[in-house]
Amino acid sequence: MRALRFHGRRDVRLDEVPQPVPVADQVAIAVTAAGICGSDLHEYSGGPISIPTAAPHPLTGVVAPVTLGHEFEGVVTAVGPEVTAVTVGDRVAGNAALWCGECAVCRSGRTNVCRSIGFHGLSGEGGAFADFDLTRARNLHLLPTGIPDGIGALLEPLATGIHAVAQGAVGSGDAVLVQGGGVIGLCIALAAREAGAEHVVLAEPSAARRRMAEHFGATLLVDPTEDSVADVVADLTSGGGVRAAFDAAGARSTLDTAVAATGAGGTVVNVAAWEQPVPFNPTTLLCREVAVVGSLAYTTADFERAVRIGQNRGSELAAMVTRTIALDDAAEWFDRLAEGTGDDVKVLVRPR
Repeated sequence: MRALRFHGRRDVRLDEVPQPVPVADQVAIAVTAAGICGSDLHEYSGGPISIPTAAPHPLTGVVAPVTLGHEFEGVVTAVGPEVTAVTVGDRVAGNAALWCGECAVCRSGRTNVCRSIGFHGLSGEGGAFADFDLTRARNLHLLPTGIPDGIGALLEPLATGIHAVAQGAVGSGDAVLVQGGGVIGLCIALAAREAGAEHVVLAEPSAARRRMAEHFGATLLVDPTEDSVADVVADLTSGGGVRAAFDAAGARSTLDTAVAATGAGGTVVNVAAWEQPVPFNPTTLLCREVAVVGSLAYTTADFERAVRIGQNRGSELAAMVTRTIALDDAAEWFDRLAEGTGDDVKVLVRPR
């Protein structure tokens, strides 16, 4: 079968590999749609970041080349003998987090920050830019009939947004700032509105992405190349600042802007994957007791909430898909998307 594999920085290839056969608690899936994620592009242009190259990953035992693709939906084609939760023919979406289940962090329920954390399509044990994928049954979520074709591949980034909003403790009536109008920024905006936020300020230099953000609940759109984001937030909140500011851009200035826009006792949530360190002055946190936290992926409960929201808000989620490509063209599109010159938001890969 065909599989798009990462061999090294700016080196992804469509290889021929054996079709996977499930054992134990594994499930084989015919992939129907898989999304190209910003983290895939970071690995391509600036990696390896998470992909194991020097030593095997502790959970999968795999080193590069690895098959990419972790945002996916598909149809179950075969199951291992220990699998009871799904059956052949089921439509499923995949939770990409790989966790050990045994460390103290996993036992506390925070499987998304397992001490040996890995990710499907980055750490081995399958990847969705392929004709067929292989993952563990515990990583799959059944798709209700109300979720249209293709939406299942968008639930993984939505679950990431849901978890980030929880990290920011966003509640009814709050004002929040989202920096970055890509997929994760849009999903954070949608999740914030679902959590009850009254004002969602979204800062994004691309006019096309700002227009799209209106479909995802953004109430005030800012071009950070034209206006001061912190000043806009100050005007909106009468100087009080937002309850939570989300950095989904990872640009040089966005962390400082997030801190400046956050009100007393508020939280800055970093969701971006930074390719390089940036200077930061911790003194800026003191006077308003601003907290800075990270947000990585999601828990099983976050993904289940994403399924429920996806069932009700499928049309909004579908709006982020700006292009659908064939698997045969995916390597070429990695190169195009890594340049960052277009307005594409979510590109779906269709193996069939």
